[in-house]
Amino acid sequence: MKRTAYMSLGLLVLAGAGVALVMAPGRSDGDIPADVLSVFKKNCVRCHTGPKPPKGLSLIPAKIASAFEAPSAEVPETKLIVPGDPGASYLMKKVRREDGIAGKPMPPGKALAEEEIRILEAWISGLK
Repeated sequence: MKRTAYMSLGLLVLAGAGVALVMAPGRSDGDIPADVLSVFKKNCVRCHTGPKPPKGLSLIPAKIASAFEAPSAEVPETKLIVPGDPGASYLMKKVRREDGIAGKPMPPGKALAEEEIRILEAWISGLK
């Protein structure tokens, strides 16, 4: 019984890794710096997780890579994360609480600290 459970778990883990690679070739959660993961964990993962995250955006480490070059659910002509260009990234528009975004600014309630915004900006600027 235990062996079957471990084998099933192993297959699920492998399947999940395969999905992440298909969705974002060449990128993985291993590429995401600890300070960026910390910002997401502190401010975003509470809601953006599980089988049906808001707007389909999961920000758990294994899924973040799928947001690279993906269209925003709210403004499909704008990509969630544009590598090298935080100003064009919808994620940054939401966390900066810019005019013209659809829906609510993120995270709801208290805005990100300036340092957290700088961490995300630096990360996106450094992506290629």
